[in-house]
Amino acid sequence: MLKAKYIPNYLSVSRIIFGLAFLPLGLANLIPWFLGCFAAAGVTDVLDGIIARRFNWQSELGEKLDSIADGVYISAAALTVVFTLEGLNIALYNYIIFAVLFAHRALNMIVTWVRFRRIGFIHTRSSRWASIPIFIMLPISVALGYIPQEPLAVFLVLTTISQLEETFILFAMKPGQYTMSLKSYWEWKRDLAAAEDSALAEAVDEIETVTV
Repeated sequence: MLKAKYIPNYLSVSRIIFGLAFLPLGLANLIPWFLGCFAAAGVTDVLDGIIARRFNWQSELGEKLDSIADGVYISAAALTVVFTLEGLNIALYNYIIFAVLFAHRALNMIVTWVRFRRIGFIHTRSSRWASIPIFIMLPISVALGYIPQEPLAVFLVLTTISQLEETFILFAMKPGQYTMSLKSYWEWKRDLAAAEDSALAEAVDEIETVTV
């Protein structure tokens, strides 16, 4: 019997399945089915996090599945566009930037494993904003037959900012502080400072109580 607390995990797994269906549907020129899977995957991407936070159903497994699903979803969408659309209007420098972003993502994953022995991505607010151009760019690209440069440029800029923020967080964190769910670098530092101040105040209170 399915347990309600695993609903976010089921949604993440379904996003992996939808993502794996992108390329064969695109190659078969089944565009309506492709767009349907793309939309369904996007819905699961929004719902899994909302439901997990709303009912406090977060888990380490859920965070890993969410990261894997996001990677499969975005990679599959990009590959489908590249291999199924003709007359792509993509300048050479965009391919270079894509390669750099991919290398940076790989570096963040290596740092995550070496420092924290974890696999996944930190889900900051900027990472979620970076995924929005994908939702806009892909359907437009399918309709027009080429990739518009404006949403592509926005995607590249937002992804660069998001990955740099993740890098800063990974090197600022101590091993025991690692978590995949953070709003931003600055809010994490603020909350960390507040927690340290609270712990210090409690320690002072304990010392004063013992002294009295």
